[in-house]
Amino acid sequence: MVGFASTRRTSAEFSVERVGSGVMLVGVRGEIDLFNAPEFRDYLCTHIVPEGQFILDMSRVDFIGTAGLAVLDAVHEANIRDGRTWAIICGRPVYRLLRAAGQEAIYPCFTSVDSALGAWHDRSA
Repeated sequence: MVGFASTRRTSAEFSVERVGSGVMLVGVRGEIDLFNAPEFRDYLCTHIVPEGQFILDMSRVDFIGTAGLAVLDAVHEANIRDGRTWAIICGRPVYRLLRAAGQEAIYPCFTSVDSALGAWHDRSA
């Protein structure tokens, strides 16, 4: 594990590590709600590099509200605009929110980091 950093926020914990050449893994644990969604957005903006790929691991999120969905929407739109490859690892709360919003097919959702990396490798092979 290279370059690991962790930050504890009100009810969420964010971390970042490099998992491959140019691939950053941003981890989220806890709850994303109206109060900490701005910190979530700021953390993502700080740790996502324009020229690299990244995986947003939300498999350990216990709750995500609509403010968190707004952050995901903004990140998704920025990635499309910038042509950046990214993936999201959805735990049950995140997937349920995406499904309720009718957006589960829009996001590049995977069940694990390995499955996201494998899909990228298969696509480039």
